[in-house]
Amino acid sequence: MRALTLAAALLCVSLQPAAVASQPEETALDQWDAGAAWDEFESLLRGVYAYIERSDIDVDAQLARSKALAVKAPDKAAFRKIIHQTALTFMDPHLIIGPFDDSDYAIVMTAADMSARFLEDEAVIEDVRRDSPAFEAGLRPGDTVLAIDGVTPAEAAVLPFGETLSTPTSAQRDYGLTLAVNGKRGSARTLRVRGEDGDARSIELASTLQYARSLSDRDLVTLEFVGEDNDIAHITVLNSLGNNDTITAFDAVMEKAADARAVILDMRETPSGGNTEVARSIIGHFAPEVAPYQMHIVPVYEREFTVPRQFVEYVYPRAPQYTGPVFLLHGKWTGSMGEGIVIGMDAATQAVSIGSDMGDLLGGLWNRDLRLSDARVDLGGEALFHVDGTPREDFVADHPLMPASTARDGSDPALMIAMELMKEFDDANPSR
Repeated sequence: MRALTLAAALLCVSLQPAAVASQPEETALDQWDAGAAWDEFESLLRGVYAYIERSDIDVDAQLARSKALAVKAPDKAAFRKIIHQTALTFMDPHLIIGPFDDSDYAIVMTAADMSARFLEDEAVIEDVRRDSPAFEAGLRPGDTVLAIDGVTPAEAAVLPFGETLSTPTSAQRDYGLTLAVNGKRGSARTLRVRGEDGDARSIELASTLQYARSLSDRDLVTLEFVGEDNDIAHITVLNSLGNNDTITAFDAVMEKAADARAVILDMRETPSGGNTEVARSIIGHFAPEVAPYQMHIVPVYEREFTVPRQFVEYVYPRAPQYTGPVFLLHGKWTGSMGEGIVIGMDAATQAVSIGSDMGDLLGGLWNRDLRLSDARVDLGGEALFHVDGTPREDFVADHPLMPASTARDGSDPALMIAMELMKEFDDANPSR
């Protein structure tokens, strides 16, 4: 049978190519061959993954180490676990290998209620998702993690990678620590922490996956009027960027907010995916003219044909148009299309951004099945950029801060800065 080139196999009606790694003809689909399964996985990764060329990790060394383990996998389940752990070494929440089991760590930041990092060898909570189990248990940014499920943070931070990672970088240790404090999909977590008062205490927290699932019945968009005169519209998008009903829901909210003195657009609860139709509809309410909002580069075509593919998406003004001050909030739980809205608002509107580093879900998400191992791969097939050329994951707010969701005292730091900036705006525009 004539072999298809990679790009020919990728072409389909949608923008996303249907990547199919080459498969030896003599390999029957019902005959387990770990070596062939690895070749299928690595071919997909090297051919399609837009972020395979990384400067912060040694990709070739990592894949060689993982391959040595994977080719010895006795069955598909063991193989899937190894490539799942391999994906974690890339520190990209958009690079995911399923189907999942209860022993897998929860996906960050969708099923996460904390971010954490090492500071001078101490494990420190960096931010806490508001109203989450961790928040309700009194955990706060700055708390020191002393143990996770009975082991030291240093030990816990390498467990998510299994045997695929021998010597983690500092960034991989931080990523592993965030995975560890958020625990496994099918079990509760026990953390021993030291708070601001210096006292140590043990806290048992339910699975973050249970918490994430409990949020599925929330409103798509909420509106609250805040400020001394209740005339500032605080609009929060609640992880609904993949639901096209959000378009009409947001339109309705904007009708109610039309006369607001200012708008605070809160994107801090958008950790999971979305689509560009919803994103462009939201940005359009604040864009005074047709403008570019995001740049895409699709490396698979250049890798196959040496012909680059790059394009820019545009946003169009949408009624009702809002022309007053806009403050844009973002943080660790701003992911994927939420990150796209943040850079799009920065490019196409006059919004003032306030927040921390975001979820860093790399690229436009493509979904593929591996035929030889029955694994499911999600990966960024398109590298995404601000229209000024800045990689989306490197965006820095006009007013950067960390934490952005929960302050040490439990208050809302980004919202407080928005209110302070509004006061400065009022002082500078007394006749408005």
